[in-house]
Amino acid sequence: MATQQSKYKLIDRPTPSPMRTIGLGMAPNHSKIAAGLAAGTPGAGIGALIDWVKDSVNCPIFNMPTIEQVRWGMDGAQSDASVKKNFGAEIDLFGSGKDPQGIDYVETTMALAGETQTYMLACAIFFHVEPEPLCFTAFGNSWQPLGGPTTVQAAGNVPISPDVFTFNDFTNGALGSATATGTFFGPAVMEHGWWANYAAWHMVRGYNMRWKIGQHTNILDEVLRHTAYMPTNAQEGSASNSEVDIVQFVNRMNNYYAGKGSVQQFLKVNRIRIGSVLSPAASNLGVFRPSNDDILVGATYGGMDLRSLLKGNSEFRKLTLPYVIKPGVPIGLVAQANDTDQIDTMQAYLSLTQIGNQYGGGVFPPVVTDTPAATTPWDGTNASPVGIERTLDGLNVAQQVGTGRSVYKSGTLKISQGIKGFEVSEDWYTILQNNPDLKELVMGECSIRFAQQGAG
Repeated sequence: MATQQSKYKLIDRPTPSPMRTIGLGMAPNHSKIAAGLAAGTPGAGIGALIDWVKDSVNCPIFNMPTIEQVRWGMDGAQSDASVKKNFGAEIDLFGSGKDPQGIDYVETTMALAGETQTYMLACAIFFHVEPEPLCFTAFGNSWQPLGGPTTVQAAGNVPISPDVFTFNDFTNGALGSATATGTFFGPAVMEHGWWANYAAWHMVRGYNMRWKIGQHTNILDEVLRHTAYMPTNAQEGSASNSEVDIVQFVNRMNNYYAGKGSVQQFLKVNRIRIGSVLSPAASNLGVFRPSNDDILVGATYGGMDLRSLLKGNSEFRKLTLPYVIKPGVPIGLVAQANDTDQIDTMQAYLSLTQIGNQYGGGVFPPVVTDTPAATTPWDGTNASPVGIERTLDGLNVAQQVGTGRSVYKSGTLKISQGIKGFEVSEDWYTILQNNPDLKELVMGECSIRFAQQGAG
């Protein structure tokens, strides 16, 4: 399989630093704080900080300026290695680094994986899933070009691509000489978009959103679907059906598969089988008419109804108790597996090989049959009286058709995770850490907590 490195982008935060910091970056008045502590009135020196924190915690989420986030982008279904590494026991976007295996591109605000760059008061979290908004299924054929998908074929080496063909058509040359070279040619289906929606639907049910900082601070542990949010893909509460041409979708998918190391390519249907001529089977040939019928397919705009599962979730989930996070300590916000059945199904639809159901055996696209009992590539016997077809010239001939279809997946999937809040100056953090009474006062007055590697 071809090795592909993730595209990486460090997201800048354009808001000026003082605007992101509690109290607009105002420095503490050390002498006033010392006087208050000496007089036994610790709050006298930090009243302004308490007001600033309260104002920050209570402001609308969209006005909170600081976001630490990681976003994964997938240009298509994933390799087995990527599924096992990135979508196994944990989905750890924060800890994934610049080049998670198999992920096509990564965007992040974090200079170091999983760690904030400054002290931060985290007030909200988010987990967004953005599957392909357009869903359809198209029939075609899977073809292995001579020399691989990047080799331009000589004249006569591109087969026709019928809606259905028989064993006689295949072996007797009715599809063209390119199918008789020993390379693969077989029925296929192209699944666009809905595999990503379906995988995301099982993802948010099969994982818990778990937030554990250090060894002792456990902030959150509940089913991911209570936090996950899907941005709208169509008019809210609706989807529409229409026809789309699949030419560009097929081309883009084939480029993606070639980049991932596949030796096969998808061909859309360009012939309709109207019957056959001649008998016996050894000389029987299918008759095909040219057709553009399957260039347009019915598509659903807006995707599957994943948003109904996430109904009521907002773009950002506000924390009941905001937490102060220390830089250099892994944030520990991950999606943690809770249901193997849901995860097996998610992995199957995320995978290029349909790994969750063991269809592909590491090869993609996989050939999927109705039942594991149908291991032969052709049904029937190709001998009378099994599968008799009346030919166009008035004869009878036995026919066999394929028992499986190669499954291709096209479309994108993006997932992102982040925290939102305000920066805290190191000076203020140090004063509170060094003065437990002040720290307790701020936590009590502002309803916040400090997350650290010791006790929370």
